[in-house]
Amino acid sequence: MKKLSWITGILTGVMVLLAALGAVCGAIDQIATDENFYGGMSRTAVAKYLDAENDPQISAKVTEYIGLTDAEQDEFAKEMAAFMAGETDAQPDVLNEKEQQHMRDVRGLTQAAAGISKTYLTLAVALAVVTAWTGAKLKRRVLPRLIGGLSAVTVIMIIVQNIMNQVTAGGFEMLFVQMHEAIFTNDLWLMDPNTDILIRMMPQPLFEQALLNGANQALRMFLVVWVMLLVVYEIVSRMIRRHVAKGE
Repeated sequence: MKKLSWITGILTGVMVLLAALGAVCGAIDQIATDENFYGGMSRTAVAKYLDAENDPQISAKVTEYIGLTDAEQDEFAKEMAAFMAGETDAQPDVLNEKEQQHMRDVRGLTQAAAGISKTYLTLAVALAVVTAWTGAKLKRRVLPRLIGGLSAVTVIMIIVQNIMNQVTAGGFEMLFVQMHEAIFTNDLWLMDPNTDILIRMMPQPLFEQALLNGANQALRMFLVVWVMLLVVYEIVSRMIRRHVAKGE
């Protein structure tokens, strides 16, 4: 029985970790395919980058810096979001070949994140069923789940804290560079604001805001998934206990 308790706790921990990773990957996909990221959020970030947030000529200054009007950037945002979502292979004409190749790389990573999200969340549901089966045979069913869940949450918190420490110690820019060096196999992400409009549209404040938004989206998604997993666990667990009771 003690061995079964350990198994239940470990399965619960893995289930929580898979749900969390699935939520993070899902949030990445949501942000990358959001029109607002390439439109309104971009212009707000550029205004912040230019220190022109309270300037009465804010729209004109942002347009001058980026090279696109509000309307032109809205159209760009629609085309880019559609491309990132895989609805089309055509990218906005304002991007040069280097920028288009980089965005193809980004789309590949985004689609991979979407696939990982679905896979991990599916596995989490499957583990909820398996955990219900192992936990239903225990007299103290709650304790193993609690220990496993808390262990997984502790791991998640340690990872989050390490990321926050990196941002605090070296600044967001260092973390941003390290992530790009780790993720991409080429240097297409290194852009020149004099020749590449993409870097003018996406200054550092945009990615800082995207990180905050992504964390909030991932947390909301994780909470929804966790409630669903608990429901699945409880339903399956009760079915198993009733079946065992009838057999006795």
